[in-house]
Amino acid sequence: MQQGQLSVCVTSHWAQTMSFKLLAVFAAFNTLQAAKLVPIPSQQDSIVNMLANVPKSSESKAKASEMEQMVMLLAQQAKLARKQSQGADGNVTELVKQIKEELGKMQGEVLNAAGVAEAGCKQALANISVGCPLYSGNTTFLPEGFTGDFAPLRSTHAACRAEIVAKKQELDACKTSRESLISLEQTLTTEFQGINIFESPEECAVKGEDVLLYLGSMRDHFKNKQLTWWKTYYHLENVTQNITQWNCTDKEIEYFEKVAECQAAQLELEETACQVHERTNQSCASLPACYSAKWTNYEMEVAASNKTVQDLKFEYKAIQRIMCLLDAFSATDMDAAIDACIAARHSAAAVRSSCVDSHAGIEKPSFTTPEVCSGVQSILHPSDPNFNETEYTANGIQANKCLASCCTIDWYSWSIYNNAFVTQEHYMIDADTGHVAAFGTMDEAKAACEMMGSVLCFGIYDTKCDGATEESPVKLIKAPGLDLESVKESNIGSCVLRMKLGSETTVTTTIAQICSYEVNVSRTDVDPSAVWKTYHVDKQEYGEVFRFSGCADAELDEAAECVASGVANGVRVLKNRHGQAVGTGVCCASATNTVLSTKPTQCDGYADNYTKIENKYLTSTKLIRGTTYSNMASAREACLRMGHKCWGIFDDKCDTVNLMLVDGYLDDTESHFRDSSQSSCIFKKEAA
Repeated sequence: MQQGQLSVCVTSHWAQTMSFKLLAVFAAFNTLQAAKLVPIPSQQDSIVNMLANVPKSSESKAKASEMEQMVMLLAQQAKLARKQSQGADGNVTELVKQIKEELGKMQGEVLNAAGVAEAGCKQALANISVGCPLYSGNTTFLPEGFTGDFAPLRSTHAACRAEIVAKKQELDACKTSRESLISLEQTLTTEFQGINIFESPEECAVKGEDVLLYLGSMRDHFKNKQLTWWKTYYHLENVTQNITQWNCTDKEIEYFEKVAECQAAQLELEETACQVHERTNQSCASLPACYSAKWTNYEMEVAASNKTVQDLKFEYKAIQRIMCLLDAFSATDMDAAIDACIAARHSAAAVRSSCVDSHAGIEKPSFTTPEVCSGVQSILHPSDPNFNETEYTANGIQANKCLASCCTIDWYSWSIYNNAFVTQEHYMIDADTGHVAAFGTMDEAKAACEMMGSVLCFGIYDTKCDGATEESPVKLIKAPGLDLESVKESNIGSCVLRMKLGSETTVTTTIAQICSYEVNVSRTDVDPSAVWKTYHVDKQEYGEVFRFSGCADAELDEAAECVASGVANGVRVLKNRHGQAVGTGVCCASATNTVLSTKPTQCDGYADNYTKIENKYLTSTKLIRGTTYSNMASAREACLRMGHKCWGIFDDKCDTVNLMLVDGYLDDTESHFRDSSQSSCIFKKEAA
C-alpha cells in the first residue's frame, strides 16, 4: 500500500507541475501576441485572466482542455491581427525559439512522469504475491518439536491417572489400618492397666483352713495372673510396633507426587492442543488476507497510474498544439498554417503505460489452502464443550479442570442426586481441625471442594436437601467417593451434589490469593531452548499459567512498532489463563515465542526466600499435620502456596529429607525454639 500511495503522489505531482508550466508558457505566448493584436473588446483580457489562474491538481484534465481552446482563440486572433496590421509581424524569432525549447523540456517531463506511473504499476504487479505464504494441501502448523501425534501424550496422561486411584486406595487403607491399630492399642492399654495381680483375700476363691491347699491356690493364682499380664503386655507391644510400622507418610508423599505428575501430563496435552489450534487458525486466517491485501494494492496502483497517464495525455496534446502554432507564426503562409494547426488532431500515443493497458488480462493470484484449515481433526480445542467428554470421560479418565491458558469454559459443574444417604465413613475430615469438613453456606462448601479438586473431593452431602445453614451445615464427601447407583435410599430426602470437574492443586482450604511470577521465554529465531527474555508479572492468581496466544496490531505500543516495521499482524502477546495480556514478545512474523519456565517469586506478601536457623527444633504442636515432604523444592512450593498460614519449614535432621511446614497461626518466635541434639534446623519464610 505504501509503495502505491507513493507512486500516486509522484505522478499527481508531475501532472500538476506540467499544468503550471503550460500556464507559464501560455502567459508568455499571450504576452507576445498581445503586442501584435488589435484589441478586441475584453476577449484578450479574459484569455489572459484564464491562463493566469493556477489549477488544482484535480482540475488538470479540464485545465488542459481549456488550454487547447485558448490556443485556438489565440490562433484566430493572430490571423485577425495579421489582417488588420497587414503583415507587420515584428521580430519575435528569438522569443519563439526560447518558448519552443521550454516546450521541448516539458514534453520530456510528461514522458518521464508517464514512466514513473508505469514503474509504480509494474512494482505493484511484481509484488502481487511477494511475502505471502505458500502452502501445500497437506501443510500443518504444528508447534516446534511436535509431530502431530497426540497418542503418546494421551497414553502418558491416562496411565498416570490410572495409578492415582490405586495410590489413593493404598493411602486410605494405610490410614484406616493405622487408626484401627491405634484404637486397639487404647483398648489393650486399658485392659493391661486393669490387671490386678495382688487381689485382696476376699477376692480370692480359696476357701478352707488347709495351709497347703491355700498355698497351692495362691501359686496357681499368681501364675495365672502372670500369664495374663505377659500375654496382654506382648499383645500391646506387638500392636505398638505395628503402629510404628504403619507410617503412611511415604504413601502420602507418593500419592501427591503422582497427582502433580498427572497434572503436568494433562497440562502438556492441553497446551499442545491449544498451540495446534491457535497456530492453525492464525496461519489459515493470514493466508487469504495477505493475497487480498496485495491484490487491492495492485488495483489501487493501476487506477492511480491510469488517471495520471490520462491527465498527461491531455497535456502532451496541448504541448504539441502550441508547438504547431509557434511554427505557424513563422510560416510563409501563416494563415494556412494556423488553419492546419486548428484542424489537426494530435496523437498522445507516446504517453502510455503497458502495465495499465494489460491490467484486464491479469488474474488475481490463486493459492492452495491446506486441508487443516477446514478444521483440526486430531483433537478438539480445550475450550470446546465436548473436550472433557471426548478426551477424559469417554476413556474412563477422571481429570481435573482444564489447565491450559487457552481454556474459557467453566471449570466446574455440579449435578444433584436426590434421595441418597451417605454414611459417615465417606465424610471428609479437615486435616487442620480433625473434625468433619462442614460449611454453613453452599457457596463456601463448593469453593472448598473446587479448590481441592476431584481427586480429593467427590462432592457435597446435604441432609434433607434443604441447603446449608449454620444449624444444619452441609458436609464434604471425600474422593474416590461413592457409587451413586448403589447408595442407600434416604428416608428424609437427603441429596448429593456431585462435582464433575475439579483441580487437584492443593490439599488444604487455605491457599495464597495474589502472587508475583518470574516467567522465562525463548524465541525460535535465536535459540528455542535459551532464555531470551524474563518477565516479572505481578498480581496473578496462585497456580497461574502463562503462554503466548494471538497477536495484537492496534492496542499496544509494541504492536504499533511492529506494524510500522512492515509486520501487519503486530506483536505476539503473553497472556494468563484468563486471556489477560501480561507482556509482549516478537513481532507476528515467522519467529515465535515459547514459555520455558514459570516460578512464583512471592505470594500474599511472602517471598520464596528463607532464613536458616541451625541447631534448633520445634515441638510437633507447632507443625502442620499431614505436610511431610521429601525434598526442599516441594516444601518451599507448598509453603509459598499457603501464604500466611505457613510460617516456615522444619527439617528434623537438616538433611532436606524429612521436612514439615510450620503453622503460621501460632505466632512462632525464637522463644519457641529449642536446642537440638540431632542438628535440626528451621527455615523462616521472609516477607516480600
